[in-house]
Amino acid sequence: MSFNFLNPMMLLGLLGITLPILVHLLSRKRYDIIQWGAMQFLELGRRTRRRIRLEGWLLLAIRMLLIALITFALARPWVSGGLLSKFISIQSRDIVFVIDGSYSMGWEGEETTPHSAAIQWIHRFMEELNPGDTISIIDARKQPRLVTESPTHQFEIVREKLNELPPPSGSSNLPNAISKAVQTLSKTSNLKREIIILTDDQAFCWTPQDTILWEQVHDLLQQSAIPIDLWATNVAEEKNQGLQSNLRVDQLSVSREVCVKNLPVKISTTIRYDGPEPTRICPVYFEVDGQRINEKTQSVKIENHGEAAVEFQYRFDVEGTHVVSVVIDADQLPGDDQSDAALHVTSALPVLLVDGTPDFDSTRSEVFFTNLALMAPKNRTPWIQTTIIDKGQLTTEILKNQAVVILANVDALTEQQAGALIDFVDHEGGGVMIALGDQINAEQYQKLLFHPEGLIPLEIKSLESNRGADIGNLVQIQSDSLQTPWLKRFRGAYANGLTSARYHQWWDVALLDHPKPPQDDQAEESDAKPPSVPVEIARLSNEKPLLLMMNHERGRVLLLTSSLDADWNNLPAKPDYVPFLHEAVFELSSGRVFRNINSDEPIVIPVPANTTIDQFEFLDPNKEPATGTIEQSTSTATFHCQNTSIPGVYALNPKPGMESELDADRVVVNFDRSESDLTPLSEAEQKTLTDEYQLTFFTTLDELKQGMFSDVSETEFWKFILLIFLLLMVGELFLTRRLVQGGHAAHPEGLE
Repeated sequence: MSFNFLNPMMLLGLLGITLPILVHLLSRKRYDIIQWGAMQFLELGRRTRRRIRLEGWLLLAIRMLLIALITFALARPWVSGGLLSKFISIQSRDIVFVIDGSYSMGWEGEETTPHSAAIQWIHRFMEELNPGDTISIIDARKQPRLVTESPTHQFEIVREKLNELPPPSGSSNLPNAISKAVQTLSKTSNLKREIIILTDDQAFCWTPQDTILWEQVHDLLQQSAIPIDLWATNVAEEKNQGLQSNLRVDQLSVSREVCVKNLPVKISTTIRYDGPEPTRICPVYFEVDGQRINEKTQSVKIENHGEAAVEFQYRFDVEGTHVVSVVIDADQLPGDDQSDAALHVTSALPVLLVDGTPDFDSTRSEVFFTNLALMAPKNRTPWIQTTIIDKGQLTTEILKNQAVVILANVDALTEQQAGALIDFVDHEGGGVMIALGDQINAEQYQKLLFHPEGLIPLEIKSLESNRGADIGNLVQIQSDSLQTPWLKRFRGAYANGLTSARYHQWWDVALLDHPKPPQDDQAEESDAKPPSVPVEIARLSNEKPLLLMMNHERGRVLLLTSSLDADWNNLPAKPDYVPFLHEAVFELSSGRVFRNINSDEPIVIPVPANTTIDQFEFLDPNKEPATGTIEQSTSTATFHCQNTSIPGVYALNPKPGMESELDADRVVVNFDRSESDLTPLSEAEQKTLTDEYQLTFFTTLDELKQGMFSDVSETEFWKFILLIFLLLMVGELFLTRRLVQGGHAAHPEGLE
């Protein structure tokens, strides 16, 4: 038998038992005794004085006990087991329902989906509850979402919330949802506390192999002063495992998220098949903005438990944001039959070239080859529109309409220029490419641009050169180092390729140690991402870094440790020089808006300055209004949406009839396709969850009722304490009345 309190802090009220003693001591007064003739007839006898003294002490004790009893009652004591549990027939309880919201709960192989069955199950179960019970609902997805703002006695509100739940989509994490349920119950007041998990028979969402996650759940349960019961049931019909047939489309990969009109874009993915048949022939469709492009349809043959790669190429002739989709025929698990990606099409990308060695003879300029590669003179409709300036013309104003800035061997910048570039990357989402050379002031770069809060945290170590070129010791790009997607096309050693270029000089750089955030054991866990660090994406054959990329909150920075012209290498003479620069520019420009993100990552969309929420509508994948905020800056504004738990296409559209420069925009929230693995939770895994984490699996509602409502081992007895309190109050009134009505005047030594 164990004993505890629901509100232990109320026990501080026990200090109040000293009040009757203090009142008694303060009320004692000394009187001058005057003897007079008839006094002898009024003096009390010894027996009477003793009775009065005993009654006074008894009254003092009763008053102290009254304070102690009311304090114990407010602290809400409870006991586990014992005789008191037999006197309690009905115990109010707090219940948290956890509904698996992953797309496997949308399985359509039965009359109703498991998700609909879970909602119906809760509706039936609420009929068994008492008016004093409270209910909370958690929608378990990648990050659990509390549907009810707080535990509520109003069951009608719960029914409305259940009917408004979004359809299942994305993945789920049941241990995280259970942890959130435990935290929710820590704020409730009833002694009986239950968590009921409603899911399908799938093992993936349980992550039984993640012992660290489950130990966190176990620790939370152990920290709870009140025992919490965990119950789980399978709301899906029994599936014939091994005979289920499912095709899925994996996440799309696009060659570039920002492109220009008539520039080909590659969209690739894989199709996976699991089922009873040894092979399947599957038609794969390609759609743009919901319109199927019939001539792009492909047919693939896939072996059981295998996958097939598909790739589509498309040229856009309309500017704006577009959504491309790869779709297969609907099956019993529709949640993975389509995959989307968003990309932005523009007429031409504006690129600012900052020339570090301007000259009247343009062929001697540092950006001569770069400008020629990006915007050929004979091209009437260039994909990139360049502007050439010298460093003195670099201002905040000129950066406003640029997508990418290239610093070509610029010796140094002022503090104002460096701050403008950092703001251009961090707040405007721009891209900056820094090409080093013989003119740069390493000390100034280190001070203004290469510090931890600058463009890229690096240490410029030394200027190096290839001293063995005369004896055939060539320094070139390691082909295996080109692992990032936009550089993979340049892998392979061929005569005129990127990896055949020879490098004569370069700057040796090293990453700075990024300061670790302070550890605060009392602080709550933060959802903030760890700070980004530079990543080496190309390396020379002498193991020195050549290209380093760093993603900021919105923008991107690319560092080339050699020159962009032919001073330190012969890269401009290679045919790959032109496509390399184009790919680099498009990669840097895609940081302005991240239109393809993962679940629970924030959506950030640039909008015209002074735009207000009333001028547009923002819809989630279910076409329901989604909330967001607008952050204004000096020249632009951005729309932010933090709630992206539902994967799919989010749409921002200007309202009809509203005067605004705002254009329609789209963002795709992706999700983990591993949810398509319908492998059930094994008996061994169920036993582990039951034995180690006190999780009880049940199959029918009657089985749950028998387990929940028959357990009354935990008992609150504050009501009995209040009953004793009332009886003592009657006794205290009786003693007080007896002493007053007796007309006795206690002798000063009467209570001594």
